[in-house]
Amino acid sequence: MKRFLITLYLLPDENTIQFVKQLPGLKEIEIDEDYGLIVISPKRNLYVVRVSGDIDPDKLMSIQPKVKGVHTDVKVVPTKFQENREE
Repeated sequence: MKRFLITLYLLPDENTIQFVKQLPGLKEIEIDEDYGLIVISPKRNLYVVRVSGDIDPDKLMSIQPKVKGVHTDVKVVPTKFQENREE
């Protein structure tokens, strides 16, 4: 199953995972509550959540104006070079 990070514009009284889960376009998607709602820019009211499933980013952004971006959540692992340097 694919995972995505969704960037959201949320006002101070909207910045809860419960608020995000009820938004049209997002309530149909599996939100990773363990990951939570992460602030990425407090001055610009930008947050990110991680979701799983098949998502059409353009459709999601057209349904929900609070969504400002949809990005693939890439798993980062050490390279062989990094592992050799640690030894």
